[in-house]
Formats: sequence, structure tokens, C-alpha cells
Amino acid sequence: MTGTSGADQLLASGSAPIAFDGLAGIDSVSFGKSRAAYTLTHTAGGYSVSDGLVVDTLTNVERLHFADGQWALDLDGHAGLTAKVLGAVFGPSAVSNKEYVGVGLGLLDGNMSYADLVQLALSAKLGANASNAAVVHLLYTNVAGANSPSAVSDEAYFVGLLDSHALTVAELGVLAANTDLNQAHVDLVGLAATGLAFI
Repeated sequence: MTGTSGADQLLASGSAPIAFDGLAGIDSVSFGKSRAAYTLTHTAGGYSVSDGLVVDTLTNVERLHFADGQWALDLDGHAGLTAKVLGAVFGPSAVSNKEYVGVGLGLLDGNMSYADLVQLALSAKLGANASNAAVVHLLYTNVAGANSPSAVSDEAYFVGLLDSHALTVAELGVLAANTDLNQAHVDLVGLAATGLAFI
């Protein structure tokens, strides 16, 4: 079953295997049972979903809908960006907040830029007029940890970059979100295997 260049909503039959290719756009496949009834496997070409009897293959499919919830698979796309922003701004545990994930996905799927999502998240967390020092402390604490030996000097350095306008708050937020430390904290590799639950 092949999709189009738009956002396609495809349906698994439940009785016969289907090879789905969503092509372009944010595409979803709906399954009739709860998530626990299926095994999701990350493959070289995408994913496979099996209920023990029927195995469907998924290529270029970004979203899965089950009877009891929704999962995002595009950890190299909008789902990954959402996870990184949540980790850097709200802390790694926020990645399990399905409502937060849903908000981030909805905004990115609606063509909001990565930097604008970071700025919105920072404003939601700290308020619209947060000081540069508050922004840096939040990002540094969530990504590197407040007890890092170099925390004081590192934070002063980044505050200086913001004060001098060498970086905008959004640009610094993107840098923080993209660090290997942040990606490890939110377990981006693990999420690629399981998908990211959202509401």
C-alpha cells in the first residue's frame, strides 16, 4: 500500500500482511488492537509490526495509531527533535510526558521551525522575559548537570555569548538540545527502537 506526497492515514487489515510505504509527508498506519498486542521491530528499511500472525512492514511511516495510544517513529525527524527539546528544556523525564510530546509533534508537523519550538519551550518553562543567566542555567543543568565541576565557568561563558548577541536564546537552545549528552539522556537510540508515545 503506497501513500502520496501528503499526510496519509493508512489502515492495517489485521488479516493479511501489508507492505506500507508512506512516501513523503507525515504518514500514519492504524492498527485495531492495543499496543501490547504487537511487536515493533526497527529494520534496515523502516519498521515491522507483528501481532504474532500477521507481519506488516513500514517504510516512510512516521506515526502509529493503536487502540490505546499513538506512537511516533520518526526519531530522525520531528519525533527526535521533540525529544531533544523536551530533554534540554524540561529535563529527560519530560520525554515520557505524552501530552508534551504531542504538543511538540503537532507544532513541528504544522511547520514550526526547530528554533521556534525551542524558544516557545523556553518561554513556557521560564516565562517570556527570562534572563540570559536563567536560560543558560536551565539548559546547562538539564544537559550537563548542575554539579559539573566546570559549571560556573561554563555558564558564565554561555551567558556572555547571549549578552554579546553572538547567539540568540533559540540558537543556544538548539545547540544544547543537539549535544550528545542530551541525546544520551533522552535515550534517542532506544526511542528509535520503541517509538515515542504521544497524545
